[in-house]
Amino acid sequence: MKEVLLVVGAWIHLFASIVWVGGIFFILFAAFPGAKETLEQPGKLMGALSKRFAPLANISILFIFVTGILMSLSSHSLSEITSLGSAWSQALLVKIMLALIMTGIHFYRGLVVAPKITKLTAEGGRLENISGLQKQSLNLVKLNLLFGLTVLLITGILYAFRG
Repeated sequence: MKEVLLVVGAWIHLFASIVWVGGIFFILFAAFPGAKETLEQPGKLMGALSKRFAPLANISILFIFVTGILMSLSSHSLSEITSLGSAWSQALLVKIMLALIMTGIHFYRGLVVAPKITKLTAEGGRLENISGLQKQSLNLVKLNLLFGLTVLLITGILYAFRG
């Protein structure tokens, strides 16, 4: 039964990672360039996509952390995980730290930067202020993609050197 739970946990963990990092990849390399090429106001489409994607990302983040904790504890003892005496535990710590940073960036962008953009746009704010915030938001998304791809690489390393 433990193996079945591990398989289901790993599947949920991977699926949630695909949704979050894959969603970021799609937004940066398909949706945003397509919107810029074809729309006069690409920001409107990107805002709508962000509103739809954010809840999916939020749920994915929750699943990633819950399943990650459960899988780590089921495959290694807590003392092994926290000792940092092995390359495996050190890589896991880096993965966790990057995932926490990604989560912070995600929520900062969604709860601080995006509402500022919306408010300034609705109030007819200065275009350079709105543009600056949009650039900041885009840079945060790019940074999260970089961190996400790094987390996936570390996941491969953890898998290869498990045990």
